[in-house]
Amino acid sequence: MLLPELRGHGSSDHSEAYGVYDFVLDLSEVVSSLAGQRIAMFGHSLGGHIVSRYAAVFPEHVEAVAIIEGLGPPHRAHESNEAAEMQVLQFMIMNRLRHQKRRTRPIRDQADALKRLQHNNPRLSATRAHELIPHLVRETDDGLTWAFDSRANSVFVGASRANDAKFWRNIQAPTCVISGSLSFEYWGAEMGDENFDGRFAENEMQQRIDLFQDCEHHWFDQSGHMVHYDEPDRLAALCTQFYREKLNL
Repeated sequence: MLLPELRGHGSSDHSEAYGVYDFVLDLSEVVSSLAGQRIAMFGHSLGGHIVSRYAAVFPEHVEAVAIIEGLGPPHRAHESNEAAEMQVLQFMIMNRLRHQKRRTRPIRDQADALKRLQHNNPRLSATRAHELIPHLVRETDDGLTWAFDSRANSVFVGASRANDAKFWRNIQAPTCVISGSLSFEYWGAEMGDENFDGRFAENEMQQRIDLFQDCEHHWFDQSGHMVHYDEPDRLAALCTQFYREKLNL
């Protein structure tokens, strides 16, 4: 099993380039250098976005794919209004493509980091949060900081469901998509306004699933966007069963 840390995440170096195909190239290098002949992929959120691209572009290397909360946010009104879309792009460009690091409140110590992690993820147990903290922070001359370059979010600037659909349609491997029923909490806080509450419209998710050639979909009723925090045991069991069936293990 390989668990690569994306550029700008964890112990990987920060970068000046965070386009989606920079991530795909990194993944390709890992696969060609370290992976075997039978590859199953797992990706959450941005990771799901990346593995869906890889599986579509390099179908000969991939035998099964699990995408966790990786099909993007619900449709928003501005996506069919070009003038409104330009305003959203202006906001995203100014906030996500700036070269200077985003200023955040300093993290005093690991206890402070744990408190913030649980505040943002109220369903995450204290035990699991404590286990995660060493992997989520790094030491600097000024103390602790999150092990994440906020500029990596620039990968989503200009992203669209129409473009995503081209890749979903071209994934040949059996695919398992898992969605958190409570993910509206995340989408509403991340990009909500008076006209958007973060919820998917009826049948909207199913329309995306139907674009895949061979796809099963599961809603996790007790999970938000961070499914691996909220229902980790169920997630592990389902993915293990999926890989065993598709890879004939």
